[in-house]
Amino acid sequence: MCSYKRNILNQAILSKDMKIIELIDVDYRLLSIFQRLDIQLPYGDISIDEMCQRYNMSVELFMMICRIYIETDYLPDVKNLKVEDLPHLLRYLRASHRYYIDSLMPNIANGFEQVLQICEESQRVILQQFYHGYEEEVKSHLQYEEQEMFPYVESVISGEGTAAMMCDFVDNHTDVCDKIDDIKSIVIKYLPEVCSTRQRCDLLFDIFALREELLKHTMLEMRLLAPVVINAENKKQ
Repeated sequence: MCSYKRNILNQAILSKDMKIIELIDVDYRLLSIFQRLDIQLPYGDISIDEMCQRYNMSVELFMMICRIYIETDYLPDVKNLKVEDLPHLLRYLRASHRYYIDSLMPNIANGFEQVLQICEESQRVILQQFYHGYEEEVKSHLQYEEQEMFPYVESVISGEGTAAMMCDFVDNHTDVCDKIDDIKSIVIKYLPEVCSTRQRCDLLFDIFALREELLKHTMLEMRLLAPVVINAENKKQ
């Protein structure tokens, strides 16, 4: 039986003294955070605080990442975070990009190919083109972050950044989640009944997973990364 406390909404109350095994029990999806931060198993019986000390990571930042993952309306208070805390967040975001491009989106593309095999060629071509167009849009967005935004954040971390550009990145940040809702609706509502239900459900699991991942990714950038960088920019002025 786990010893962590819950609030009146039955949400787990995270604390730095929680054992890692308790944290994972709160939501198994948090395992992806460990993987993307390159935190190695086994965890033993250590606490969150002990783990962060071992990896020279801000415990406040780590817990904020976890809370964004499990609390939809969570708004982190970043005033105690410094840009020097951000390399771990950048590592997480870059690892997320690789997961989307190398694993999740190819799984969806393969799922579409399997589901659409039984459809008429005209339907198959239109739907595949629609998804591949969305896939290219997401890849373009991620490439922009890799080539423009992340290097700028690194320049701020190193103290070399001179122009206050983070607000421009925020203003130009595109929402790549809207179109995936259209893709989800097509699979649920408009694919012919002859399409395999099992394959359709497998495809939907991956589509919902990508949608949730992209939403959390945006929240991490807009609610954590951007405010910390903007605070650092303001201190230089």
